[in-house]
Amino acid sequence: MPVRISLRNNYGYEWEHYNGVYSKGYASLDGELLNGKKLSKVFYDVQNYKELKNLLKRLHGIFSVILQFDDSIYLATDITRTFPIFYTVSGNEAIVSDDTFYIQEIINSERDKDACVEFLRTLYVTGDETLIQGIEQVQAGEIVRIGDNGTVAKEFYHEYTVEENELLNLPSEDISSKIVRAFDNTIERLIEFAQGDTIVVPLSGGYDSRAIVAFLKKHGYENVICYTYGREDSTEVNTAKDVARKLGYEWIYVNQKDDIVDPGYPNEQWFLEFYKYAFNHVSTIHLQDFFVFKYLHENGLIPKHSIVVPGHTGDFLRGSHLRKLSLPKTKEDVWKRVLALHFVLNEHVPLTEKVIQKFWSYMNRYPPEVFVYSIEENWNMKNRQAKFIINSNRTYEFFGYRHAIPLWDIELVELFRRMPLRYKYEKVMYNVVLENIVFKPLGILIRQADKASDFRSRFYHRVFHSWEIFKSLRYWSELYLPYQLKRPLRDLVWKDENNFYAVVRPLLSELGRKYYFSEAHGLVAEWCLKRARCEEVVL
Repeated sequence: MPVRISLRNNYGYEWEHYNGVYSKGYASLDGELLNGKKLSKVFYDVQNYKELKNLLKRLHGIFSVILQFDDSIYLATDITRTFPIFYTVSGNEAIVSDDTFYIQEIINSERDKDACVEFLRTLYVTGDETLIQGIEQVQAGEIVRIGDNGTVAKEFYHEYTVEENELLNLPSEDISSKIVRAFDNTIERLIEFAQGDTIVVPLSGGYDSRAIVAFLKKHGYENVICYTYGREDSTEVNTAKDVARKLGYEWIYVNQKDDIVDPGYPNEQWFLEFYKYAFNHVSTIHLQDFFVFKYLHENGLIPKHSIVVPGHTGDFLRGSHLRKLSLPKTKEDVWKRVLALHFVLNEHVPLTEKVIQKFWSYMNRYPPEVFVYSIEENWNMKNRQAKFIINSNRTYEFFGYRHAIPLWDIELVELFRRMPLRYKYEKVMYNVVLENIVFKPLGILIRQADKASDFRSRFYHRVFHSWEIFKSLRYWSELYLPYQLKRPLRDLVWKDENNFYAVVRPLLSELGRKYYFSEAHGLVAEWCLKRARCEEVVL
């Protein structure tokens, strides 16, 4: 079967082509840095499927690859789907691209109503589907094979699920040593990739971006710029400022106010180009720091060849998503938790039976010996983390910058996948190690709660996140209260420290919606559907 390959997006990283192999990104293999054509050449040497699968498991980095052997074409992405690939088998040809709009023009297929509902409720389309019928996506950690007769076979080479016999049954001291060693190795690979270029870290008040700058300092890397955005009195800003100052790194503060947000941006051609690139009929575009980064870029505040290194997504690794609600004991518990944590936006749009069955089809893939909490974590990783959090890196790419995601290095991911649950849910070893072994010696053990300047912030950081009773109350309210009550209640607890309202306001007039901070990303999701002419399917 003929295969049409059209790779059109070369923002930040470019697609490389070597003897029929297409690759994008970079990786490290046995201590050797593979970027540019080097990455394609490594895949060119692959002779069979077993070799391909083994190679993918050994790579540290962010990448996607397309290659051919055995009269088939193979598509694969890294464990976070950093660079999306889409495909369809239409008529007598297969089409592979990184641009769903391109494929849609060729096949002229209908919008998928159920996928549109799921997109509005979660900010993304789960699994291998897209908003367009017939166009599929390669999932995080997946290999897709398209045979010469048009048959499609799929397999995950990496999942985040875990069984009893895989857990690290080690003393806490040994676990601590493994965590420090994994961080050290990961940062060494980042430094090798950077080759002296400026590393730009979006520094928040939390532990994840702080861990990156702390380990960079520990390893003697000085060419670092940190930036933070939000309201001047926010805990994020004041914590980040102190961390950067104590480490001796340059720190830039951007107050995200109306004057850096173009009020007419939703109809500007340059923005619509970004929208198509970041949306791709799968993901809500991430605008939280888009105009902040645009401001930094346009004012020459970060060098042209910088590498942006966000803290995605240490909070996931350390189990913070698990700790938001009571632990699941059954698959039914997992479904209720996913409803309460992920299907929480645009609740005026009811879920369809197909969306519900789609989730249960995912759940039922796993046998009883797989821990149910890890089934939820795996769903989170392959959907929310890959398609919303990691997809936020489209911003840096769009303005021409490379990025790296060290906290998703396979060594760290595998370590925390196998971490005993007690070290994620009770004694959080990620936090213990960073606080006592890394932050304290560097003088950056600064807690956001101590920077809270008003009662609301103090309540959020010291009480709401700490008391077990609030987990039960949130669980109950998310499942049983009507959305008309949940929206204002969420906004009572959550504070718009980043002034996201300034970003979303230009969209409100188009949508005719009232602004709730807790619903801000849901408003952006609705705007995306409207632009893609999908809104009439469900709204």
